[in-house]
Amino acid sequence: MPSSLAGLLQELELRQPKVVTGSLVAEVIAAAGSHLTNTAAVERLVREGWLAPLRTRDAWEFVPASRAGRHPSGDPWIELRALLARKPDAPVAVAFASAVWEWGFSSHQPSRQTFAHQHGWRPPRSLNDARSVSYDWRLPLVRKDGLPVWQPATIVVAAANRPECQDNWGNADDWLPETLRATTPADVVAEATGRGTATLTRLGYFAEWSGRHDIVEALRPLLPEQLPVTFLGPRQPRGRWVKHWKLYDSLLASR
Repeated sequence: MPSSLAGLLQELELRQPKVVTGSLVAEVIAAAGSHLTNTAAVERLVREGWLAPLRTRDAWEFVPASRAGRHPSGDPWIELRALLARKPDAPVAVAFASAVWEWGFSSHQPSRQTFAHQHGWRPPRSLNDARSVSYDWRLPLVRKDGLPVWQPATIVVAAANRPECQDNWGNADDWLPETLRATTPADVVAEATGRGTATLTRLGYFAEWSGRHDIVEALRPLLPEQLPVTFLGPRQPRGRWVKHWKLYDSLLASR
């Protein structure tokens, strides 16, 4: 380790940031009493393998000594972390199957991560490895491992509203009841109100399928007396007919 970096690395090892930004480099230089400029410090830290370049501008992944080599973490959200380190108010959230995984409601990690962003916001190219979905959630986000993540009520409402974006229907027995058990009727109603009859019908069906009859009852006042035909999954083939919901189900196993 070059002596010129010793103080900087001591500060970084104490702080253990996942992402280092230019502003953090300046803080570390000041704390260590180093005479290096930001540019020189970053160049040397990258050259020596302590910082790994990212696609996000003015951001690097910290590679601590505990990794025993120049090995990136493999964190699928490292670019999102870098974006949030530079723009903490970016309207993005870990969503759909990825949010299910972050909450620990599924034993199957998604093969491709999914994040949601509010309408009108354009994701940067640095996040292209993940799938982005434009979706306006209502409930506040929850921080998990430093990431903004949808609440359970938002997950199930979004799955009913945009089932094509959920990805993990093959193991719905694993995650859907767990996610519904983690929320309340009030949160589900708050997130679902105004989403449309098809969304509310699918959501009521999810709740019934998962044994959350209290959520079913909370949703009934939002539904019309005469339900239209609703589809869960592809329209062809139509799937299993659920008469009292007037719903064709191609995604969930029969109960």
